[in-house]
Amino acid sequence: MTLFRNKNIKKILILSISLFLSKWIFSFYFFSENLSVRIIFESVADGHYWYPYTKYLAFFEFNNSFDPFIDDLKIIALPVSGIFIHSIFLKIFGYSAFVIIELFAIFLFLIIFYKIFSYFFSENESIVLSLLLFTIPSIVTILNIENLPYINLLKSSFYSLRVPRPMINSLYLFTFLYLLISMEKEVIINKKKFILLGLILGLSLSSFYYFFVIETTAFLFFLIYKFKFDFLKKILEQRKNFLLSIFFFLLSILPFFLNLLFHEKDFTERQCIFNLDFERKRILLDHYLNGYIKIEFLSFFIAGSFLVYLANKKKILNCEIINIFFILFLASVFAPIIFIILSNKSCVLYHFNNAIVVWAFLFAIIYFITILKHFFKIELNINVCRIFFVLISFLYCLNTYLEKENKYNNQFVKNERIEFQKVTKLINDNINISNSTFMTFDSDLMIWAILNNVKYLNLINSLIVPKTDVMIENDLIKSFKFLNLNVYDFKYFLRNKKESWRYLNREVRTFFALKYQANSLITFNDSKNFDAELAKNIFSSSPLYLQQSAIPNEEFVRLEKKFKKTKLENFNEPEIIVLEKLKPIYKKITINKQDYRKLYDGNIYVLYFKKNPLILSR
Repeated sequence: MTLFRNKNIKKILILSISLFLSKWIFSFYFFSENLSVRIIFESVADGHYWYPYTKYLAFFEFNNSFDPFIDDLKIIALPVSGIFIHSIFLKIFGYSAFVIIELFAIFLFLIIFYKIFSYFFSENESIVLSLLLFTIPSIVTILNIENLPYINLLKSSFYSLRVPRPMINSLYLFTFLYLLISMEKEVIINKKKFILLGLILGLSLSSFYYFFVIETTAFLFFLIYKFKFDFLKKILEQRKNFLLSIFFFLLSILPFFLNLLFHEKDFTERQCIFNLDFERKRILLDHYLNGYIKIEFLSFFIAGSFLVYLANKKKILNCEIINIFFILFLASVFAPIIFIILSNKSCVLYHFNNAIVVWAFLFAIIYFITILKHFFKIELNINVCRIFFVLISFLYCLNTYLEKENKYNNQFVKNERIEFQKVTKLINDNINISNSTFMTFDSDLMIWAILNNVKYLNLINSLIVPKTDVMIENDLIKSFKFLNLNVYDFKYFLRNKKESWRYLNREVRTFFALKYQANSLITFNDSKNFDAELAKNIFSSSPLYLQQSAIPNEEFVRLEKKFKKTKLENFNEPEIIVLEKLKPIYKKITINKQDYRKLYDGNIYVLYFKKNPLILSR
């Protein structure tokens, strides 16, 4: 391929492979697992929760209920452009797709920023800077500064290999940044660039709409920056190119909107989508405007604006890159205001806050590097760059090794992975899972089962199935009754409890996601019926605590009545049951020993098989 004849591209590929291999070599060194288990435990943060979506898209399974008594579901809402690359690779390479894509993502990240920086710096310096940006999270960890204010956001929200955000979604944003830079340094308007603009905006909207709002705001600011008060005139002059961009934008969002047209409404409501009426808009706008007049933000904003003015006034070498990064920072500041005013629905707005912090840091880093290079005339020769290649790569690999070693030395994490591997191997060795019903409260086991083509699931995480809320309630209640649990166990299981700085019951999160989000802006059905202390905490909390949950008292009453009325009918008894011994509910569960035999009993998991010779062994 012509691309790889370029010596700098070869360098980037070698660096990408080195960074990629460090994670997976250490993973295989510390843990002995099959690939379907390894990709779950090696996913960044909760990225593996997106693996079922990837499989649904790869095999066009949009309305699987995993229930023999339900076959008329609407389809699940998918972030199509955030996962379609994974889906294509999954179809071709199987589980290995989730590994291969990581190399693909690292390489693309380095290439995009290399292209951006090469407009302003030498080619080797551009590779160094790209590598430096990619390893920011590792450097933050190595320096042990992640607890400093805002630094942890830079580590978690700038770029990582979490699926699909920021692994894929952020690459669209960075490609948009590259497009702005190329418009700044070359011809601003031509057909190719406007086709690419339309595609990027469409892919961003259908994968992570926060970035779409930031990109459209940034492009408007860019036009004003380039054409001043004539920007509207320029748009009219170039209307054919803008219409071309709109056409490709609409084309790229078509699959996403078709998906939304037929999706299950309860599913998106569980993802915390809520209506933005006038009062809620007012509350959110007040919250953001109050944040913008705080001394910390105002100081940075005024100082940044003044420094950008000085850089342009003094004609600092390469001040164009400063301008573009400042435009992205400005866009991230104005984006939530624009979104709140224009949108009729909203979700977790803190993603806008994270973007403000990230682009503030990136702007500061780029400004510092540019000024340093301008005043000290720094030119890194090839030998110095090679030292940086080795040093930065070493820090990344060292951090990767330490992370894997820490997991291995954490007895709970180690036992969990070992037992998870044992349990899943026993299932694969003894039962045809593709013809079986599986019961577990563990979301990771649910994901593993879906990836391994399980036929039915008695219980399923509410964010990976398009069932209605009523169906999920029925599943949970019937499973409780099957396990000989009573209504008091059920209420305790769903109880409101505080975790760290917020109210969050992980069991409620598993089966109802953010249906019961609770803060000063919104509660379930706008209820105010909570116990006194809980109500005080909820209604004094930030309107951006959208991942905080609490079930109102009247909802507990309704669920209790439903539990008592529900009978164990149309219940598909599981062939496989895996329980977690550390969950409080485990001690109350009774398994019928006449129908089930215990095949594994560890410190974390217990595995039961139904005494049914028709499904034992293959």
